[in-house]
Amino acid sequence: LWVRDDVIIASAHCPVALAHVTASRKLLGICVAEFVRMSWLLSSRGSVTGNGGNLATRVASWMITSHNMSNHAKGVMPAVPSRHRRQYVEHANDVLCTHSPGPPISMIVTIKNGKFVSIIMKRGFRADNNGCVDVSNSESLGGSYNGLFPMGLIGCLKPAPHEYKYTRFFKRDVEKPNIVDVSVYSEHLDDTALYSENVDAPLASLTHQRHYMAPGVQKIPVRYGKVRGSLFLPPGPGPFPGVVDMFGTAGGLLEYRSAQLASRGFASLALAFFAYEDLPKALEEFDLDYFREAVDFLLRHEKIISDGIGVIGTSKGGDLALCMATFIPEIRACVAINGSNACIGANFRAGHELIPSLPYFDISKVRMHDDGIMETISSVPDSRLHPESVIPIERSNSAFLFLVGVDDRDLNSEFLAQEAFRRLKHNNYPNSYEVSSYPGTGHLLEPPYSAHCVASFQHSFMCPILWGGTAKHHCRGQEQAWLKMRHFLWKNLIEDRCTTDQKLQSML
Repeated sequence: LWVRDDVIIASAHCPVALAHVTASRKLLGICVAEFVRMSWLLSSRGSVTGNGGNLATRVASWMITSHNMSNHAKGVMPAVPSRHRRQYVEHANDVLCTHSPGPPISMIVTIKNGKFVSIIMKRGFRADNNGCVDVSNSESLGGSYNGLFPMGLIGCLKPAPHEYKYTRFFKRDVEKPNIVDVSVYSEHLDDTALYSENVDAPLASLTHQRHYMAPGVQKIPVRYGKVRGSLFLPPGPGPFPGVVDMFGTAGGLLEYRSAQLASRGFASLALAFFAYEDLPKALEEFDLDYFREAVDFLLRHEKIISDGIGVIGTSKGGDLALCMATFIPEIRACVAINGSNACIGANFRAGHELIPSLPYFDISKVRMHDDGIMETISSVPDSRLHPESVIPIERSNSAFLFLVGVDDRDLNSEFLAQEAFRRLKHNNYPNSYEVSSYPGTGHLLEPPYSAHCVASFQHSFMCPILWGGTAKHHCRGQEQAWLKMRHFLWKNLIEDRCTTDQKLQSML
């Protein structure tokens, strides 16, 4: 089992390699090079283990290390040296497994977040007549998903059976990679068999690391006046396009999107606005001065382009982003992700002007599912009935991009985005504005290949909240929305410095 560039390969019984077991090292190396048709690259650091008594598994390890096989005794599976780092938003979708034809196999993927909650993805496959499983064109027979889903390896990760079911997987410490363990078993395993003491050892396994920060990215804690957050700077002298990055009612400081944006050429300020350090512990009335101070911090930085920045907000961060774009003229590009066109949860004050929050959720319209999950989409008041709470975005200087999960079960995000669109159109807004919708995608529209979370525990309600989406569509939507957002930001923040296509090519 190994990683080759963006390809994870599991090898249990390899007809090509077995045919050359007795051949010279040189011949084996040629055979293996022809078999994979490119060099093997492991993402950051990794190691390979397997059943030492299984000749085919040992051959798999020889295939990995044929270039330096003389340094190791036959049958010993050494650590594989680091060759490059794989970013979390990059593909890891081509999984090849060579196995004897016919019998089913299981591929098990586990990962742990900062709270050491095991996340598991399992899927069953059957090798073809050549003994090969290639998940880019092989359908899963069951497990975490059915059918063809190349990025199901990551997109279908979910809490293991012994963990709390409604856990949202997000990264707190972005300076450490996610450790992904991949194992291949010789049969299809259900949860009971997998956690049984009598389960056989895997045929092969591999530890794979996926990083949030590219080499050279700097993370700088920010305590600037009242502003609290973390600034992520790309490597190099700059200047770089700057963005303010915010999330929602999860609170605290979430840095993983900013780390990945900095790895793609943006100077990104992950901005906390409550429940962090000396900030208010709960949602209270927001003051424009706090967010203006964050913008001033970015514009004064020597490595950031000083003639305008962008802002990104998810959920509650979405309406805050709209407020920033409305009242801060230096905002040139605003991305609202599954947010509202009106203030929700707290008032927003801009000098002498106050935008009151929509009346709180109508508890009588909350739907409680049999499994204890709360669905809130119908309980949010209609912003059309409360015009005083609608954000006057037509007064902005910014371009707008509204990213929408059509299957959002927390907010009626598609309707709210269309309301914002209609307001801009009605006022003959001179700058660009667009709604981009993704069918089957839920509320938690994250960077690509983040595990789909259909529901998770929310402290503000003290119960799990339904976010919506289906894994396959959600994963695809995240990938498309990420590219859309990056293109939008580059186009509106630096198009006068170089072509968007040139910059996008450098980020892919």
